[in-house]
Amino acid sequence: MKGVRLYRARGGPDYIADNKLTSDNIYSMAQQTANWLFSMGITPNDRILAEKLPFPQNEILAFGIWTLGASMILTGDNNIQEATQYGSPSLVINNKLDYFEKIKKFPTTYNPDYKPLLADEAMVFWNDGKGIKLSHYNLLVNTNGIQHAIDLYENQTFHVSLEPKSMAWVILQAILPLYSGAPLTAKDPDICLGENEGNFLIKFQWEQLEETNPPTLFMLNENTAFISMNKTPIHLSGMNNTNKPTEITGHSVMMGYLDDELNKKVFKNDSLNII
Repeated sequence: MKGVRLYRARGGPDYIADNKLTSDNIYSMAQQTANWLFSMGITPNDRILAEKLPFPQNEILAFGIWTLGASMILTGDNNIQEATQYGSPSLVINNKLDYFEKIKKFPTTYNPDYKPLLADEAMVFWNDGKGIKLSHYNLLVNTNGIQHAIDLYENQTFHVSLEPKSMAWVILQAILPLYSGAPLTAKDPDICLGENEGNFLIKFQWEQLEETNPPTLFMLNENTAFISMNKTPIHLSGMNNTNKPTEITGHSVMMGYLDDELNKKVFKNDSLNII
């Protein structure tokens, strides 16, 4: 399967309704991006670090990287130096680059020598001195879990506005519109997600899980992005305690840290210990 098709489970007409950007547009621009990256010597399994670009360039860049079979490095703390040192990217795309202008001349069809597999590394998330490796399967399972948790369907629209510096951005803003077929829009959306208001709240930092109204989507990067909605684990995720989980299991559990010594500390008895 080609990279972007891994995430195009249903494929509605629009990806970002406000920009009149369709899922077909995303697919074509991802192919152009893959051709552009290939022209610069990037090969499958290489890592590419992307700084913050104007919306929706980071979203489309991600699919282009995955179409090539490469992996994206995203920083949560904007520590480009550490992310580069430990993530070893083959290319850094900085925020001064006019990325959309760069890909214009490239074909909208990319014929890969390598087609990414679900088990392949899709990205590295660098934050607070740690790099988390995640597979395409991790991303898909977490996206599917959130789609079911918030009951989002392809005949609906939703709104979320996050900067490209968190795993919540990857799942909710980059992948979910394409995967669910439900377009992103700020104009009378059916569902709103946000940190401070909305039908569902996004919680990045927390001491314990709790029942809230509106429901809260609790973040845990070691579980790809989201661990639960209120105290209920998302689909195919498990935890040993619904108040203060210390161990997690399931299909969203990360591939591992970049640091193998950390991996030895956290992976025990078929579960991951939260540190």
